[in-house]
Amino acid sequence: MGKGVIILLFLAVTAGCDNIKNLDRASQQPERAKTLNVSSSNLEKVPASIGEMTGLQELNLFRNKIDSLPDFIGNLTELENLSLQSNRLVWVTPKLSALKKCRKLNLRFNRLESLPNEICEMENLVELDLRNNRLKSLPCCLGKLQKLEYLYLSDNMLETLPEEIGQLTHLKVLYLSSNNVSEPMPESYGELSNLTELDVSRMGSVVQLPASLQNCRKLELLIIDNGTVLPYSTGRGNPRLKVIYR
Repeated sequence: MGKGVIILLFLAVTAGCDNIKNLDRASQQPERAKTLNVSSSNLEKVPASIGEMTGLQELNLFRNKIDSLPDFIGNLTELENLSLQSNRLVWVTPKLSALKKCRKLNLRFNRLESLPNEICEMENLVELDLRNNRLKSLPCCLGKLQKLEYLYLSDNMLETLPEEIGQLTHLKVLYLSSNNVSEPMPESYGELSNLTELDVSRMGSVVQLPASLQNCRKLELLIIDNGTVLPYSTGRGNPRLKVIYR
């Protein structure tokens, strides 16, 4: 093992120990905790003491071994930022619906095969990151997340795309690459009038984009496969559009 690797491992272990200390301190006065970082701490479960920190606004639990998000997470009604990136999640509680103030939800690099419909009740979500999971489908109610601006769905196992995504009129960034979609992209996606970035590369058999995409006048970056057929009028009258082929 090289010296550089040993140093990195030492730093990771040290950071994990410090973060456990953060948890211990916050647990002593749970009502005063506003921000909690318990990342890289080798946790297999979300500590029950976190459910008592009802004033938390930011909770970072990334890079652990957590396999489920428990019901008591719904107690954290003041939460604005929740990160569980790089865990082993296979299940998240429907109690997510109680997190009405949450603006950012990061579930990237987990093992999720499905999502509860209740995620659609997180009405203030601005950013939802679901990359690198095992999702085969999405809740059709996603269209209810009217404040959503960033939606990351790359590197999953999606076979269909909900038409309701076309209702997310504030959406700016949509990443769909590396899935297994076997149906054409819905025409409704042309209603994404604020979209600036769209990645539809490596999406399986989908090689033709809807003609309605020409309505996305603010689109600046479009990432597609070499064999993707662009609608004839896409980009005409939009000098800002940059098309990247993969």
